[in-house]
Amino acid sequence: MRLTFHNILVACLCVSVLITAGAMAQEVSAGITGAVTDPSGAAVVNASVTARDVNRGTVWPTRTNEQGIYFFPTLPPGNYELRVEAQGFKSAVRSGILLEVNQRARVDLALQIGAITESVNVTGEAPLLQTETTMVGGTITGNKLLNTPMVSRNYIYLTLLTPGVTTTNPSGFNNDRRTTGGGRPYVNGNRKEANNFLLDGIDNNQVSDNLTSYQPNLDAIAEVKVITNNASAEFGNFQGGIVSVQMKSGTNDLHGSAFEFFKNDKLNANNWGRNWQNLPRAPLRYNSFGGTFGGPVLIPKLFNGKDKLFFFANYMGMRRPTPPTISRPTVTPVEFRRGDFSRLLNLQQETGAANRQIYNPFSLAQGRRTPFPNNQIPLSLQSPVARALYADTAFYPEPLTRDLRLNQLASSSSRLNLDQGDIKIDARPGEADYIWGRYSHSWQVNPGFNSFPPFFDSFNDSPFKAGVLNWTRTLNPRLVNEARAGVNRIVLHNGGASKGYPNLHEKYGIAGVNSPGLLSIGFGNSYSSAIGSANIGTQQLFANTTYHFADNLTIIRGRHMIKTGGQLLRQQMNTFYAGNNGRTGLMTFSGRFTGADSSLTGWGEADFFLGLPEILGRGLDTGTWGHRKTIYGFYVQDDWRITNRLTLNLGVRWEYHTPLVEVKDRQSNFEPFSGRLLLAGKDGNSRALYEPFKKDFQPRVGFAWTPEFIGNFVLRGAYTISSFMEGTGTNLRLPFNPPFNAEYEA
Repeated sequence: MRLTFHNILVACLCVSVLITAGAMAQEVSAGITGAVTDPSGAAVVNASVTARDVNRGTVWPTRTNEQGIYFFPTLPPGNYELRVEAQGFKSAVRSGILLEVNQRARVDLALQIGAITESVNVTGEAPLLQTETTMVGGTITGNKLLNTPMVSRNYIYLTLLTPGVTTTNPSGFNNDRRTTGGGRPYVNGNRKEANNFLLDGIDNNQVSDNLTSYQPNLDAIAEVKVITNNASAEFGNFQGGIVSVQMKSGTNDLHGSAFEFFKNDKLNANNWGRNWQNLPRAPLRYNSFGGTFGGPVLIPKLFNGKDKLFFFANYMGMRRPTPPTISRPTVTPVEFRRGDFSRLLNLQQETGAANRQIYNPFSLAQGRRTPFPNNQIPLSLQSPVARALYADTAFYPEPLTRDLRLNQLASSSSRLNLDQGDIKIDARPGEADYIWGRYSHSWQVNPGFNSFPPFFDSFNDSPFKAGVLNWTRTLNPRLVNEARAGVNRIVLHNGGASKGYPNLHEKYGIAGVNSPGLLSIGFGNSYSSAIGSANIGTQQLFANTTYHFADNLTIIRGRHMIKTGGQLLRQQMNTFYAGNNGRTGLMTFSGRFTGADSSLTGWGEADFFLGLPEILGRGLDTGTWGHRKTIYGFYVQDDWRITNRLTLNLGVRWEYHTPLVEVKDRQSNFEPFSGRLLLAGKDGNSRALYEPFKKDFQPRVGFAWTPEFIGNFVLRGAYTISSFMEGTGTNLRLPFNPPFNAEYEA
């Protein structure tokens, strides 16, 4: 039976469908290809070609095909030596081949006539140009990561050095908060949420809000690959860039490192602004410490893992307390607490603002409110809540001065504590197999503290766990399979702390709020600072778990390197979100009721004295829900080396994102025009309440041409389509709709 190229492509696509499924094929390896020729330029067939990892001693053998071409499609990134042997020719050795993630180096070798026992060392620069693929981007090496001055230990910051990558908020990369710091790059004008972050080929995204799950220790990162254009068909679920991190592995030598980065105001100069105000240097404390250790697995007298079994482990800790910052909040003056707002009639003289007359909303004359004489509100009109709050001076203290503004003192502080580590094992049990696995664990806490009694504390915890197992199997010199499975779990948990206060709502007579502490009370169009907290307890609990499975099969046939496979991502999002109004709720007093009419504002503290809020709001205090989604992706990619100087990259990818369903069908929506309530899984409705899209075909076509008349020059062109599903944030999800969840605001 004669096989045509068309038959091969169809067969490969079928194989990719049968192997596995998913959404983001991620290559975590590198490759070498080239041609072996004799002195006349003719192809040398069936020559033995061996790639040796210089640092690990592992050996990868193959043979040239009928075109004299050899391929190593899946090599671990590292420093390699290439050796070619053929009967009737001297052996050729090429060293110093440095491979990066997703790189395919081109190394052609011309053999000389002679005995195979003789060898010729071929010298030349490492292949810097990508002459086999159309992908565009940059590589951040481990050396750059360690030696580039950075304010924080965040590798994502250095992605901004890649052409086409920028940000509108550089400070977001410098706060050292692992997941919630918010620092993400904009790639080629796309939204920062549209990037795909990978760690050792496994999804590294917090899918609810498109955040980065984990930022490894810089000393443990081998390199960071940033793809900004023309990703091959094995990459999916992106619109901006692909940021792929490769962790370090152990080698044949035991090696380690230790580090301590610290900052302290005692080592700093004062800035000019603080000097001008005769203020001392701002307090600063920062300690980031840790180390790495790796090498062969050695058990004295029992096992020697050199060239076969390696380990690499690392730890990083961070202690970044933010010393107390003194602020000057405003509390209601003593006379205002008794209903005497007469000072507002001389406001211009006292503060420069316009004088303010307040009016009685319960008294009308000719359809208009009547003014309170001399801005004096009778105590008989005082709200029981205001009376109780003002009487509790231990919680809501009186002013320290007679100023209307900035009349109290408060201090706020926070701390960032981080402990994380990774361990990676690499095994080369035989020439046909390469197996490695990694486990990562991180714990981060970022609480906030306030000394002022009516200002509440906060908490922000984000534990992380992840693991991956990868197995590369060389079935024969023309057939290599790579299988990978991993999991990524990130939890974001934040909210407010009650500071040990009992239920102050019951004490002050605020009905309908069953919670410790005090809800948020805001004062608009006045000077007093807001007190209380809209969230006492958990405000957000986002527990995201992604299971990632992938399989990639590489087929070598003549001048074609065909790669095909598929991936499956199972996303689990278990969520509680109190909503925009908070689980404890809020009241806002804006002065609307003490103005001359509803269109003119009076004084917010006068409204509070009367017990007349403009806005009442409250979110949710119960109701965790679970979203589930599966992403499938299948692809086939043919890198066709038409000539030694022209390569075509031809690929197509199909992706399918299953609609988001809730585990107990707690989703609802409203039908346009009719307004009919739609309930998930009922009355003929689907569980997701929206239709799936199954026609997401993504062609990836390109070429790489190296003109013979121009040295060190590659011309690339490509056309690609990719798709991306944004997390949208949590408060836009269908479980937030009635009757399952409901916020209120009045």
